[in-house]
Amino acid sequence: MPDATQTGYTKSTLHTLAPYVGKLRPNVAYKLITEFSKKGEVVFDPFCGSGTVALEAWLNNRMPLATDLNYYAYIVTLGKLNPIKSHTEATTKLLQYCSWVEKGDAIELGVAPQWVQMFFNPITLQEIQRWVHVLKTNEEWFFLACLMGILHHQRPGFLSYPSSHGAPYLRLQKFPKDKYPELYEYRNVGTRMQKKVDRIYKQQQTLDFSIPSVVHYCNTLELSAFPQGNITIITSPPYMRSLTYARDNRLRLWFLGVTDWVGLDKEISMEKNEFLDLMSKCFQKWNTIQEIGMYCVLIVGDIVWDKKSQLRLPQAICDVAVKHGYSLEEMRDYPTNLARKVVKKASQINTEKICILKRGNNDEKDRS
Repeated sequence: MPDATQTGYTKSTLHTLAPYVGKLRPNVAYKLITEFSKKGEVVFDPFCGSGTVALEAWLNNRMPLATDLNYYAYIVTLGKLNPIKSHTEATTKLLQYCSWVEKGDAIELGVAPQWVQMFFNPITLQEIQRWVHVLKTNEEWFFLACLMGILHHQRPGFLSYPSSHGAPYLRLQKFPKDKYPELYEYRNVGTRMQKKVDRIYKQQQTLDFSIPSVVHYCNTLELSAFPQGNITIITSPPYMRSLTYARDNRLRLWFLGVTDWVGLDKEISMEKNEFLDLMSKCFQKWNTIQEIGMYCVLIVGDIVWDKKSQLRLPQAICDVAVKHGYSLEEMRDYPTNLARKVVKKASQINTEKICILKRGNNDEKDRS
């Protein structure tokens, strides 16, 4: 798979809005979108995660359609697809919200559980809660995603006590309070939000706001309304408990109002038989919304599905797809960056496969 320098690709700073485990590399999404869809068509990501495919579709003049069960994923994707049109406008609006938050003493704040309180200076915590309330009330998804992006880390630009950036774990032994007292002081949310916005708009954004985008917070099988026109599907389904999307975002989810991250993880990342059943139902549904000759591109881990037969997951999924009217056109390697990819130690995922499927039979002619 070509890298950014080989394709002339430039990564948008909107991709850095907020962290997300196991996300697709933006240059790979760009390559797949431009290869298997055309301008003006719909690109559908039914397991959108951090919105990488949806954003690249929009940046490349396709209409993004996305769904996800994870409310944090939904907010991040909404934020990427609904940025403020200019840096100046973003700064003006942010100053307005700063004023509202400062006057927000009347906002009723729920008491945070002890495990949440452990991450923040008490005054900072209350201020974050007021910001979340104001931004959600005003449906400011871009700013809300920015806030989730600076929620926890050990760097000064973030809001928590010293902690990791991906999954929330405190680093109190590495940064003890008696040696690093400044890391435990109150942190102003507004000033850090402004710096976050400045970083996003440091790169000039060329965005076509006339292109509609649709993001749904739901099980993808529940989606019933689809746009008219050709639909290309590009997605990386959450396969077989390889990642814990809710656990690793449990702190962000709490601020967004989702407290049962254990139950959410069970819904998102299923056991292997449940997962294959889900994919069967998806292919059955996708077959009804895609025209013959349209592509369905899946990125999945190259792991053993059945130990007895040594059947691997990508082939197992493709076998199911064929039963529902798809043909396997090609299977490509997608090497993972093990130094950056967060996976459970037992998963042993060293490589992913890109499965390129086409709606129709093997003897169907390729799209011109």
